[in-house]
Amino acid sequence: MILLLFAGLLLVVLRPEGQPGLSTPASVAAAASAADPYADILPDQREAIANETRDRLSAYRIAARVDEAAGTIGGDLAVTFRNDAGVPLREVWFRLFPNIDYYGEGGTTIANVTIGGEPAVSALGISGSALRIDLPVPLAPGGRAEIAMEFTTTVPLESIGSFGIFHRDAANATWVLADWHPVLAVYDRGIGWNLAPPSAIGDPTYAASAMFDVRIDAPAHWAVVSSGVAVDRAAGEPGRAVTQLVAGPAREFTLALDDDWAATSIEQDGVIITAWTEPDRTDPASARRAVESAAAALASFDRLLAPYPYRELDLVDVPLAGALAVSWSGMIFLDGGAMLAGYAANDPGAFDAVIAHEVSHLWWGATVGSDSNTHPFINEGLATVSAVAALREQDHPDAEAALERWILDPAASLLAAGDAIVDLPADAPGDALARSQAIYGKAALGFLAIRAEIGDEAFRAGLRAVSRDYRFGIMTPRDLRAAWERASGRDLGPFWRTWFDSAELTAAEIAAVAESLSR
Repeated sequence: MILLLFAGLLLVVLRPEGQPGLSTPASVAAAASAADPYADILPDQREAIANETRDRLSAYRIAARVDEAAGTIGGDLAVTFRNDAGVPLREVWFRLFPNIDYYGEGGTTIANVTIGGEPAVSALGISGSALRIDLPVPLAPGGRAEIAMEFTTTVPLESIGSFGIFHRDAANATWVLADWHPVLAVYDRGIGWNLAPPSAIGDPTYAASAMFDVRIDAPAHWAVVSSGVAVDRAAGEPGRAVTQLVAGPAREFTLALDDDWAATSIEQDGVIITAWTEPDRTDPASARRAVESAAAALASFDRLLAPYPYRELDLVDVPLAGALAVSWSGMIFLDGGAMLAGYAANDPGAFDAVIAHEVSHLWWGATVGSDSNTHPFINEGLATVSAVAALREQDHPDAEAALERWILDPAASLLAAGDAIVDLPADAPGDALARSQAIYGKAALGFLAIRAEIGDEAFRAGLRAVSRDYRFGIMTPRDLRAAWERASGRDLGPFWRTWFDSAELTAAEIAAVAESLSR
C-alpha cells in the first residue's frame, strides 16, 4: 500500500460459539459505548455489511492517552478475539511493530496481560516485535477469547523507518501513527501464524479485518484524524479532550495528530473527502486538487469495482521518507513536499495518477486483503492497473501518459537490466530498483497481458468477483488467478508462470500488451 519513489518515477476465559461472554476488564469497558459499531459504513450499505460480518470478526476496544511531553501514546487495550483459523488454537499472537529496530527510540511495552480478567502467560518473540499469549485451554474454531493488556508506545522523533509511517515530526508538530498499538497477527489457514520478521523494505502491516472502538485523550486544540469516524468528543482534563472513534470492518486503526491543520472537504456520493494540510506549507489549491482528484477516482472505482463502503476518506499531509503516499483503511498519507508542494503544483497528471493508485488501495489492500510482504505484486500491480483504468474511465488527458510512466517504462527498464521474477517477497535479495519495477510495472503489465488474453469482460468480471468474495477477507495469488479462470473458462497456469514466476520478459511481449491497449 505504499507508492515508492524509484528512479524519479514513483513508486481469557474462553467460550465456544453461542455461549455468553465474560465481562471485559473495567479499565477497558469504560472505552466501550453504545455507539453503532458500524457507524463507519455508509447508511445504504450498513445493514448488508453488518449481516455479513457480525459475530465473525475480532473487535478492539482501546482507551489511549497522548503524552506530548514524553512522546508516548498508551493506555488500555481489550480484544474480543475470534478464532477464524479453522483449527483449535493454544496461543494468540500480537504484532508490536513499534519494536522494529529501524524505528530507533520507538517501541511498545506491555503490562498486565489478562484472559477473561485472569493473569495470562505471555512472552515476546521475533526480536520483540511479536507477543505470544498462551491460552489456558485450546480455543475451538469460532470460539472467542477476551484478551486485555496495558501498553505504552514511544513514538520516535523524525524516524524514517518504513517510509516514515510512524514518527513525530517536530517541525510541524505532527504525529504520524501507523501500527501504534498491539495488532493481532494473521493466522494463515493451512500455514499458521504469520510471524515473518519485519523488513525495512515493504509494508509491515498485515492484518485481518476487525472492528474498532477507540478513545483518544489528547490536547483539545489538536486535530485527531483516523481510520473510521468520530462519534463523540468530550472535554477531559483542563486543556484536553477525549475523542471517541469507531472503525470497521477495517484492517488497522491509523492515527494522525496535528495542532494546526487546515481542512478542505467535498462530498462524493455521500462520502466526505477531507484533505488535512499544513497551512504554512501547502497551497489551498493543492488541497482542493487532492480532494477533487480523490473524488474522481472514488467515483471511477465505484463503477469499475464495487461501491466504496465507508462514510469518510481522509488525505493527510505528512512528511514521508522515500514514498509519495501510503494508503490505510479510510485514510491516505500524502507526502507534503513531493506530492502537495511538488506534483500537485508542477505535474498534475502524475499527481492524479498517484491519487488514483492510492484510492484503489481502499479496494486492493484495505477492503480486499493480501499479504503485502510475501506477495506485494498483488496489491501494487492491481493498484497500478486500476489507477490507469480509472484515468481512462474519466477520459483524463494524461491517461495514456500514465500508462507509459507507471507501467510500460518501468517494465522496459527492468527488461534492459535483465528482468526479474515478480512474485517474490518485498525484501527479496537483489537490486531494490529492480524489485520496485517488478512489483509495480511488470506486475501491472502481466495483469494487462491477462486482460488481452481473456478479454476485457472476463477480466473485469474476475476483479469484481474477488472484490465481492474476499471483501474483508484475505486473497492469495491463487485466489486471484482462479477468479479470472472461472470468468474466462481458461487455464491460466502456464500464462501466470510466464509473467509472475519467471524472468523471461521480452520486448515483443511489452509491445504486444501496449498494442492490445490501443485497440
